[in-house]
Amino acid sequence: MTLTFNTQGRSLVQTLAIQSQINLPGTVGRILKQIRDIERVAPLFFQAGLVRSVDRPNPLNVRVAGISTKATTTKTIGGFLYAAAAVRVDLAVDDNVISTVGQDSTCELDDINYENQSKRLQLIGVRQAYEMADRAMRSENPYDLILLDCPLVLDRSMVPLREAESYASYRAAFDSAIQAISNFWSKHREKLQPWNPNGTAVVGLASERYGAIVHIAQQDLRTAEGRKHILNNEGVDVNLTHQIIGSEDAIAGIGERRFIYGILNSYTRTAAFRMSVQTPRMEPSDVTSLGVLGYHFKAAQTNTPQLLQLIGDEPHWNQKNLDRICSQIMALTLTGGSQAAPLPIQLAEREQNALDNFLEYYSQSLQVEIKRREVEDLWLSDLDDFV
Repeated sequence: MTLTFNTQGRSLVQTLAIQSQINLPGTVGRILKQIRDIERVAPLFFQAGLVRSVDRPNPLNVRVAGISTKATTTKTIGGFLYAAAAVRVDLAVDDNVISTVGQDSTCELDDINYENQSKRLQLIGVRQAYEMADRAMRSENPYDLILLDCPLVLDRSMVPLREAESYASYRAAFDSAIQAISNFWSKHREKLQPWNPNGTAVVGLASERYGAIVHIAQQDLRTAEGRKHILNNEGVDVNLTHQIIGSEDAIAGIGERRFIYGILNSYTRTAAFRMSVQTPRMEPSDVTSLGVLGYHFKAAQTNTPQLLQLIGDEPHWNQKNLDRICSQIMALTLTGGSQAAPLPIQLAEREQNALDNFLEYYSQSLQVEIKRREVEDLWLSDLDDFV
């Protein structure tokens, strides 16, 4: 037997080694240029008031509930099962001393079609989060903050696009989520900030819409059309914002995500902007008509910037109470990293670690029962009595 070797080709390892040597200098140079652009433009955002520092609360005294949502699926019998759960953990912080004071949870198990699976599970999560928030508000416990790890209202992209029978379950999930949101705000509004200054602030937290403040900054804030996004009482200097206009190429070269990482430092936030102006077709309309505000913040240098979402508008919301809520949430974010979240939400997430294993066990039990067909036999056993 004679073996021949192809000496002209290269292995993947060899190709990667060559390409890394060729491309590395160019990549380094491009990233360094982006860093220089950030260092040049970022001070303009601070000077104009589009990014501001937030004072640390010391000592911290707050009653807070963190609500975490999770959904998981598994394949079974040619289809899918899902488990969706929301967990609420209540914390009391007295002079920086933290203690847990309660918890609550809800879950849902069923089979699910593949179509619109991810969106339907998101809708279930929003509904369950509001169910937990509603139960918290109906309890006798006082809360300064209720934190949800999901948006407070629904983007228009979540609306069912078809009336077909195959979309019936998705439409039902959408309608249930909309109803839960509307009911919560109509029932508890008098107890909630900003309408009740001493009430509870309900906050939605997410990592998304990084380009919002960049898009707003590039508007001509000297005009009424350009200023409609930004709250007047945020103190943005419209005369300085024109210096940012013209930096579009630099910002586009950096990328929105990297730029937001660059302009936000520890204990800083962006100016609050009206999300319902940028995305006017949010749902439900009766809640979004009250106003939907958002701003990005970073609790620590190693944290991922997060979007904080609130319901309401000025003059009820102002710079002082927006800073207070942001500083409390920052102080509750004790750990760093890309997965950092306020402590009550982190504790609620830990409670959900068992969800995946439980769904697998539930799936195995389901398959055993289907094979045994005992459930069907029990239903049919007394059928003759009705004939």
